[in-house]
Amino acid sequence: MFTKTGFKSKTRLYVACCILLYSQEHYAQQRQHQASDQHLESIELIQGSVSIASLFEQIEAQTGYKIAFSSALDPQGTIVIDKKNIGVTELLNKISQATQTQYQINSSLISFKKQAKQQDVQVAVASIGGKVLDENGLGLPGVVVQVKGNSESTFTDIDGNYTIQALKGKDQLEFTFMGYKPKSIVAQSNSITSLEQSYSELDEIIVVGYGTQEKRTLTTAIEKLSVSSEDMRQIASPVELLQGKMAGVSINTSSGNLGTGERVSIRGISSISASNEPLYVVDGIPLYNPSAELFNKGEAMSSLTTLNTNDIESIEVLKDAAAASIYGSRANNGVIIITTKKGKKNSSSVKFNFNTGISEFANKNKIKISNSKMFVSQYNEAADNYNTQYGLTVGDNDYKTHIYNPFGNLPDTNWLDVITQRGSFLNADLSFSGGSDKTIYYIGGTYMQQEGVIKTNSMKKYNLNTKLETQVTPWLTIGTNNNLAYVKNNQVPGPNLGTTIVARAIEQRPFDRPYKPNGEYYIGGTEELTRHNPVQILNEQEAYLDMYRYIGNLYASINFTPELSFKNSLNTDYNYTYDYLYYNEKHPYGTGVGRLVDSKRTITNIETENVLTYSNVFNDFGVTAMLGHSFQKVSNNTTGIDARGFPSASFDVVNVASEIKGATGYVTDYAMESYFSRVNLDYMSKYMLSASIRTDGSSKFAPDTRWGWFPSISVGWNIDREDFMKQLDMGAKVRLSYGSTGNQEGISNYGYQALLSGGNDYGLESGIAVSSFGNSKLTWEKANQVNLGFDLSFFQRRLSLTVDMYKKTTNNLLYSMPIHATSGMSSILTNIGSMQNKGIEISLGTDLDLGAVNWRSNFNIATNKNKITQLIDNNGEPLSIGGNRALQVGKDIGAFYLFVQEGIYQYDGEVPQEQYERGVRAGDVKWRDVDGNNIINDNDRQVIGSSNPKFFGGWNNSFSYKGFQLDILSTFSYGNDVYANWKSTVLGRLGDRMPVLETYYNNRWTHPGSTNKYPRAIMGDTNNNKNSDRWLEDGSFFKIQSVTLGYNFDAKVLEKIHLSGLRVYVQATNLLLLTKYSGWDPSVSPSLDARFYGNDALGVPPTRNVSVGVNVNF
Repeated sequence: MFTKTGFKSKTRLYVACCILLYSQEHYAQQRQHQASDQHLESIELIQGSVSIASLFEQIEAQTGYKIAFSSALDPQGTIVIDKKNIGVTELLNKISQATQTQYQINSSLISFKKQAKQQDVQVAVASIGGKVLDENGLGLPGVVVQVKGNSESTFTDIDGNYTIQALKGKDQLEFTFMGYKPKSIVAQSNSITSLEQSYSELDEIIVVGYGTQEKRTLTTAIEKLSVSSEDMRQIASPVELLQGKMAGVSINTSSGNLGTGERVSIRGISSISASNEPLYVVDGIPLYNPSAELFNKGEAMSSLTTLNTNDIESIEVLKDAAAASIYGSRANNGVIIITTKKGKKNSSSVKFNFNTGISEFANKNKIKISNSKMFVSQYNEAADNYNTQYGLTVGDNDYKTHIYNPFGNLPDTNWLDVITQRGSFLNADLSFSGGSDKTIYYIGGTYMQQEGVIKTNSMKKYNLNTKLETQVTPWLTIGTNNNLAYVKNNQVPGPNLGTTIVARAIEQRPFDRPYKPNGEYYIGGTEELTRHNPVQILNEQEAYLDMYRYIGNLYASINFTPELSFKNSLNTDYNYTYDYLYYNEKHPYGTGVGRLVDSKRTITNIETENVLTYSNVFNDFGVTAMLGHSFQKVSNNTTGIDARGFPSASFDVVNVASEIKGATGYVTDYAMESYFSRVNLDYMSKYMLSASIRTDGSSKFAPDTRWGWFPSISVGWNIDREDFMKQLDMGAKVRLSYGSTGNQEGISNYGYQALLSGGNDYGLESGIAVSSFGNSKLTWEKANQVNLGFDLSFFQRRLSLTVDMYKKTTNNLLYSMPIHATSGMSSILTNIGSMQNKGIEISLGTDLDLGAVNWRSNFNIATNKNKITQLIDNNGEPLSIGGNRALQVGKDIGAFYLFVQEGIYQYDGEVPQEQYERGVRAGDVKWRDVDGNNIINDNDRQVIGSSNPKFFGGWNNSFSYKGFQLDILSTFSYGNDVYANWKSTVLGRLGDRMPVLETYYNNRWTHPGSTNKYPRAIMGDTNNNKNSDRWLEDGSFFKIQSVTLGYNFDAKVLEKIHLSGLRVYVQATNLLLLTKYSGWDPSVSPSLDARFYGNDALGVPPTRNVSVGVNVNF
């Protein structure tokens, strides 16, 4: 798209080089050659009524030519394209004839200007010189300078200078250039003319399922992010580039550790127990569960981290069902299409990107923990309260004794400092791209190394991305895309290990030490340390994940006629992971002899696709029809072993182990066959209709329920193309769509069948037994969604507004329904209910000229209301799903199931007798007695709060001044609750062997009237630390995600150093967080499951990074 940034990076330097190479003799030879061959070079276009701007964009994208034109040409005009492949010269002639302009080709620059008139009169003229500047005061090369009223014209040189024959003081000089407003002045010598950016949006080409479509004719809710170097920042996965950039798209991570997994939500939660993850499609290849099935022993890791963000050209998000339904049963949660870069015909490019910096634990000192004096004081007070309450004296069995600080006046240990460090990172990538008249190529290589903020956490990545496409004959094109990656992640001990390293650190008493004077470890779980020694855990364990991934395809495209084409693709997504986990004999889990847990998993996803496309134009009526078939098979081969007893850590192989404690292994697969079709109708790019249908058959379901149907229909009206709108300086479009999508992810490959498993021994005899019941009636989750959208623009598109309203209903929700224990099973998977999501999305974009400064801004905000509308019959009561969560009709997924605090008992006489008998006294929490029986039990829990925000969004601002550019990205969320689990288990437990927060110590209850919020210190408490709203906090926040200051060197400097582009920048990420939440970061949750999201166990927050970088174009 010819926007400000796109123009600068793609056009200016190239045009300048073209002008330097300009010569009249070459021009004459070029024109003569092209006149003799109307098909010197052909490009592929979308048939129908296509805007001239879109045609220019495709010429630039596919040929390497650059376009410049005078005000005589209106880029918003349209031309009917009646065949898919057309020669460049033939297309230029069409544009020239339709616009009554003439064009010329100077090297790689194609320029259009007003046609010369035969009656032009030659009069005495003088040579007049001047200079043209851009909005930053830099010379602007390639500007068309034309004398108004005749055919005299020229172009500015590399410095923006020009010379033209004109009548001084009489003639009008017109200045025109792609991406800038035309300007007219009276001809004067040595005049300096400044041009302003033009914000007339040229039509983008949007990648949709199994094809592309002009944005002007879209009838569905699709958003596109064109990725540029300004978007780059230190992230774990490419999808994080979308953070704060698109309304209705929410992205959160499980921690700030390296390579951590992400939670991507498009328009809310669609399932209870099946997947809520969108479908990812990379270069047309649908990926299989990129995050869900990585077998690892540390934290979950996103497999999308294998991709190189600098290789990405664009990311499209298919948000409504009409856009996503072409992917059928895989698209219930939306679709994210990632398109990587490719070469251009008759051009070559070499690019190098380098970035390095440091990272730190963000807001590490925010949580104030009691010092040794405070800890000892409250601990001993808790002991006294316990002894007094139960009448215990010295010598009694349960008498609680005082403790003291064994290290006297020595400084306390900062346990977070002990396990953390300053991290670092380095990223470098190099790419080569280009092509000839028949062949295009792209080769990109990446190297990345990182050191995390937790000691021992590090990661390396190697990536190679190649693309090759060649036109073998006029009717046959073949090609291949290949993305290979290797990632080694030395992981932090995470939830799957049964320990979280940060929690182990903050659980230690402030006076404790990691090492004894003799250098040995203090041992956790004893009188020496409260919990396992976190330093011992880090030092005496090696845990890493090796990941090898290949994403690629082979394809062939046949053009039977200009209107009819066929494409066959063989897609492969191969993922091999090797998990290594070794506990030295000194590790708490090393059992004194060393322990190795070795796991391997191979996932192979192979798919064949066949797509037949017909596209034609009948006068002003355009038709594009697509018919396709695909077959997919996914295989999973997993093995694992637990071995113990090694002679040393150097011999960590299974065959030297003295004991094989356990071994696992399984092979599963499933297949899916699909048929799909879509028809797009377009009349004059004014009225549009699109309809699609897909049917999927999956081996996961029984034969009678195996096939699902997913139709959609959408309409659009470009109101601004009506005659009554032509006098208004605005764009207006309305869209309406309805469609169906499905979900089968999260279902086992044999969910409809009863399964048997071995290892069920009876006495000395081995045997097998039923491991799970099947359900032959199991079927797809299916969602129906309606969407109404408006696209508006004003003031030559300086102001744009997009509004979408939707309602989505998901039926046949999959859920493991509890069954009677006498069956031998606890549950059976079944379809039991429905839920609803509805919301509004608003995006506002502005482009403002403030003198020498240009300000571009994009603000987006979205609201989504989730509600369960049907569940299994539970007499209207909440259905507990474990921990502090429950499901209930009328509530949303993400609601909490908690006791509610009503204050603190100030006197013993206030305590109900039933509770007094259970040890409740003055100073203890008073809970809401929902059923009024004076007994506090699970029946008194209530469904309250939600981890889902009331609204969320982002605000992206870019300021340009001369060669400088300042980019600020911020995100916000309002109304989401966070359960501070770390308080209920550690820092909020007064009287335990673990430290407490300063605020709990300073404000604890000590006597009647002292507080009505924090309870007393008491050992053996069974009342005050229930799962309750005591730990539920407002998680609303405003965050500055990144600030980037860059400088683009101008063409004059680049000429001297023989480069076509050079940008240097400095960047800071996670710079500022504003929130009432008492933890480090409310957006972090160790569980990315929608049912349990929003529980904070004090995971590492996203790190604060500072970096410098350079982007070089050779």
